[in-house]
Amino acid sequence: MAIIIATLLKLEYGTAAGIITLLTIQDTTKETIQISLKRVVAFCIATLLSFVLFNLIGYHAISFGLFLLVFVWICYTFQLQDAISMNAVLATHYLVSYQMPLSLIQNEFLLLFIGAGIGTLLNLFMPDKVKHIRNTQAVLESDLRTLLSKMSENLLEESKEIYTDECFYTLESHIEKGLKDAYDNMNNTLTKNTKYFIDYMQMRKQQCQVLRNIYQKIKTLDHVPEQAKDIANFIDHIGISLKETNNAAGLLLECETLFQKFQASDLPSTRQEFESRAILYMLLKDFEYFLQIKQDFAASLSAEQKEKYWETD
Repeated sequence: MAIIIATLLKLEYGTAAGIITLLTIQDTTKETIQISLKRVVAFCIATLLSFVLFNLIGYHAISFGLFLLVFVWICYTFQLQDAISMNAVLATHYLVSYQMPLSLIQNEFLLLFIGAGIGTLLNLFMPDKVKHIRNTQAVLESDLRTLLSKMSENLLEESKEIYTDECFYTLESHIEKGLKDAYDNMNNTLTKNTKYFIDYMQMRKQQCQVLRNIYQKIKTLDHVPEQAKDIANFIDHIGISLKETNNAAGLLLECETLFQKFQASDLPSTRQEFESRAILYMLLKDFEYFLQIKQDFAASLSAEQKEKYWETD
């Protein structure tokens, strides 16, 4: 398309417009626009530099080498590296023409404008990643349920030899994938507020870090007090209730009830029981923080975001 337009306008070196289009397209619309703007700035610099050097030294390889040396230095100084290769190619058109009339400069600018313009337009029609993000959300919530179920089971086991952190690797990889897709989606939808998905993934990432701390505490528990059963049941309930639209208020009330039950319990009779119950208490505090993270996320959402992103039953 770029080459056809350049040909219809009777531009010289029209095929360069197609190459510029390919070089312009990036992963996101935002990146494409940023690079296009950088290349326009770099084009002005390259044209001015070419005009000075080629007219002072001549239109030959030495002057072009000097042009590249200075131009590359300027681009790296002002973070215009993405514009180096394309504008260097445009500068060769000045070199092989042995002159730089205004008509040729206009020709090169139009090649840049057509190539970058079509590349940007193509990026504007990139499909969003909402469906991919929603799929990732479902998968990582399933990962969380599996992880919580294992925590509940291993909490009641005195031997923790077979309890490893392998289940975290899958969850963490899905969170990172979800974060990448969320950022790409936001950068591809310049006029829409899609920050919700980024905040959601960050919330799950923070919760995952808390669960890693809980995992380490469970690994140190070599004695299972009676209170461990209540906490194991509570962990199961968290897993069952795990849902994007759950604001965790009910689970936090249940957690507070468990704290009160802890306080009403008889004091431990042995040092081993004391240490084990201390670990259980810290576990419960960690789960309280885990739930508070979700409640804070839910509280931060506007009514518009809840209506748009939270499916109602």
